Amino acid sequence: MNVTYRTNFLLKMGIPLFLFYMYFFQSHSTMTLVAAIIATIHYGSFGVDIHRKGNWTKVNLEHDQRTRSNAHFAGYITYWVVIISLFIGGTLVLHTDIPLTFPNLIAYTILASFILRWIIRDYLNNREDIEDALPLKGEK
Repeated sequence: MNVTYRTNFLLKMGIPLFLFYMYFFQSHSTMTLVAAIIATIHYGSFGVDIHRKGNWTKVNLEHDQRTRSNAHFAGYITYWVVIISLFIGGTLVLHTDIPLTFPNLIAYTILASFILRWIIRDYLNNREDIEDALPLKGEK
């Protein structure tokens, strides 16, 4: 569903608010706090970008074909990175003296996969926006 940038931003800011609620009132886990801080930074930069471009009242075409294919590609790469890192991490936890438990390994891998997916997806989407803004050969 395509909504305005303002509505999209307000909906997405619910994620860090929920994570902060979980940290302060439920879990007190440092992993939850780290996830909340990273989500706040990510969506805060999204809000700054919207404000800089002046798009608050415009419709966010977030789910067009190009952005969906970029998200699928980022998810595909993230999937294989998670599989490989869990295999290597599980082997290291079993056969070395690394002070890491399997739940911590899984939690850190999930957090890293979200960050990696956001970075790849945003890089691909921003690269195509820059390429669209450049003039074609022969144009002035």
